[in-house]
Amino acid sequence: MARDWLILEDAQRDPAASALFDRVIALVEADELAPHDVDTSYPRGFVVDGRKILGSALLDYGLRRRIAREFDALEAQELTERMRLLLGWDEISYTLRLWAESRLCKAYFVNTGTEWDQTWILREDADPAQVPADFLTFACSIAIGELKHGPSYAHVSADRVFGWVTSLGSDLPAKLRKYGTGELPMDLADFRGDGVSVRANDALAVVRITVTEESERSYRQVLDHLVRLLTTTDFPRTYAIEFRGPTKSYLPIRGVPKKGVHQLFACAATYPALAPAIENYARAAMREYSWYQNLDDVNCAMPGTFAAFALAFAGSEHAPLVLDYLALVDGEHQSVHGLFAEAYIDAHGFTPEALAYMIAVAGNIQHLRHRKTYPALIADRAALETLLQLRATRDAGARSSIAALRANLIGDTRDDPGFRAARYAIWGERAERERGKRVIASAPEELCALYEEVFADVR
Repeated sequence: MARDWLILEDAQRDPAASALFDRVIALVEADELAPHDVDTSYPRGFVVDGRKILGSALLDYGLRRRIAREFDALEAQELTERMRLLLGWDEISYTLRLWAESRLCKAYFVNTGTEWDQTWILREDADPAQVPADFLTFACSIAIGELKHGPSYAHVSADRVFGWVTSLGSDLPAKLRKYGTGELPMDLADFRGDGVSVRANDALAVVRITVTEESERSYRQVLDHLVRLLTTTDFPRTYAIEFRGPTKSYLPIRGVPKKGVHQLFACAATYPALAPAIENYARAAMREYSWYQNLDDVNCAMPGTFAAFALAFAGSEHAPLVLDYLALVDGEHQSVHGLFAEAYIDAHGFTPEALAYMIAVAGNIQHLRHRKTYPALIADRAALETLLQLRATRDAGARSSIAALRANLIGDTRDDPGFRAARYAIWGERAERERGKRVIASAPEELCALYEEVFADVR
């Protein structure tokens, strides 16, 4: 099959292609590529002299060329970082993982498990003293890159690489876990304030926070520190917040784990003046497919979750942030936002904000459960009119959701699937199946027309 881009094999067998690879690597390292030299279409790469070089192939070639002479970890890291900035981590991470597997794992370890459940142990004839120290250093930088720039599950491959390096006799992973990479500014890595201490480890992707003095000032220092950490450094976006404070306060959401990160934002939100700082943190932290890594899978939560929830309970003026959060969150894997919607309705009834949150959640969660209290709670003209208005104003983007995917899978395209999921949550399966026949029949006369409109299809 014809292709219009060069791969590693081209450089290995064609001197002209090899020379072009060398030239482009020199341009990458010197930061002399023009914007039109970088092709960000799939697959990503570089276009020089009318020829496109596959980005991952260029990195592979550059690392192999360095193996041919004395390998320098710093040079390899600098090339990798330049490639990441130009193409993105996703484009180069597979090549880097293969490098670590080839140079460390397969060269010195044997798999005593199965193909699907691998257990790598050091070979009896392996001599760790023969492993170049720069191989180990570069391998650790790959693991750090996975933690900083990869998806949430990349910590698995990072831990695997750290394990190989440790088994080969290096204490570098242990030092990284204890002290971090050393790349964070000292005031961000280890901060001591008034009644507050914050330690951030970018290798472990952990922020440890201690508040000893319960005050607005204490929490403001913490929030400002977190925002600086997330906006001025490349700290991993899937991370853990470990918090200890004098006040055991939590949000009124049943079923949500009472972890330190939950406690932190529940306590901070008791100070109204901190609302802007809490929102700043939430917007800096929110990223789809990233997670607080010290919450188990059942209770997984996107960074910014507890900040957004805390502000929701603090006042309706924070609805824009909450709706942005609910639109962004990965509802295929996370479900705690369903518990939030239920708790908010319990606390406030079917207010305009509560209905907006319910519809947003219903369209971005695998299942929002029906509760028997809802039909009576929403039997109000203002609430029903708000519900209809929300359906009428939902845009096409709002309809692209988990609920839409579920509807497409079963071939059901009658109506906005997110709205129908909310309707099911309010009135239940029987009402949905009967298209509200019994609900309409038993409704007060002055509400019948509204109920008929609620259960009518919108195409």
